[in-house]
Amino acid sequence: MGTEQLSSARRRHRILLVICWPVGGIRTFLRYVYNSFERSRYSLTLLAPDQPELRTLLEDLREFDVTYIPIPHHPKQPGFPLSVARAIVSGKYDLVHSQGFMAGLYSAIPARLSRTPHLMTPHDVLSPGHFVGFKGTLKKSVLTFLLPMIDVIQCVSDDARKSLIESIPRLGRHEGKVITIRNGIDVSRFSGSEVRDLRDELNLPGDTFLIGFLGRFMSQKGFRYLVDAMEMLHGRGDLPRKPVIVATGVGGFIREDRGYLNGKGLEDHARFLPFSPNIAPLLKGLDVVAIPSISEAGPLLPMEAMVAGVPIIGTDCIGLREVLRDTPSRMVRAANSAELANAIEAEMRNPSTAEARAFAPQARNRFDVKQQAGRMEEVILGLVGRGAGVP
Repeated sequence: MGTEQLSSARRRHRILLVICWPVGGIRTFLRYVYNSFERSRYSLTLLAPDQPELRTLLEDLREFDVTYIPIPHHPKQPGFPLSVARAIVSGKYDLVHSQGFMAGLYSAIPARLSRTPHLMTPHDVLSPGHFVGFKGTLKKSVLTFLLPMIDVIQCVSDDARKSLIESIPRLGRHEGKVITIRNGIDVSRFSGSEVRDLRDELNLPGDTFLIGFLGRFMSQKGFRYLVDAMEMLHGRGDLPRKPVIVATGVGGFIREDRGYLNGKGLEDHARFLPFSPNIAPLLKGLDVVAIPSISEAGPLLPMEAMVAGVPIIGTDCIGLREVLRDTPSRMVRAANSAELANAIEAEMRNPSTAEARAFAPQARNRFDVKQQAGRMEEVILGLVGRGAGVP
């Protein structure tokens, strides 16, 4: 091997991470997956708006060679896709790894024009409701035109892959275009962490039943169904303990959702905590985690809760059901507050804590990100090699 070839072999692969929303599951996905890679092999550039959780992501990836390019525009403003296009065309990257549908669409044409391999990880699912009316028809046309330009689309669950191909049938005609590599977590963060004494911290009685809601305040996360369930429980006079929601997170529709809760007179049945980059101690201080989602791609929260040994009440919605299947978690129908209220009461009366803790070792094996990250790295190196002209 000549000197020039040796230098090229040892050069770090330059990956551009295009992120429209550096929050929630996207931030956590990148932290778990990329920190499982061999750091000396890659140089990362983050192209994203400057939001509080972006700073947390930079800290999460601090052991990499990382460059951050802030975009001073909202993702839905015209300046954002222009900034993405300029970065891709002029950056000479070995790979573009876009996070989410919007980032993938913004990256598709410039990656194709610059002949830069492009991997997209969607963090949401498509449904018939996305394609209603004129705007929906237009959206489907744009997706049908642009998504096939992407080299590989990595879905984080089989549910999400099936939903995507059903929504955009053209993608199913390309062998290997849409793949499934399921989500995973850094199990070490949740296996031996300390426990937050939330009752003492929040000045609540010792018999308070703490229900965690740790999702973002977006409609698909179903917070209002949990509020409606709490209203039903509030009307039952024979509960063995007082249920209180412990919610954490920022952004989204938190103001509107808190207003919905307050409008039902349930202010005393909820506590809102600031965003925390380390939720393991918080999880272990809860009696149950409620996940009332109506749509998920491949959620990380139930994996984290199961590895921490905390009971879960979740819905049978797409994506979430795939994670909860064959576990001790309670599952109710999505968008059904009555079933959710009954499940919460059942958990109060007959806690499944012992079963959740007993399942934790199996959860560690099932959801360890190292397995998924190994497959992801194979895909990334294959794309990088393709871009470099390697057979």
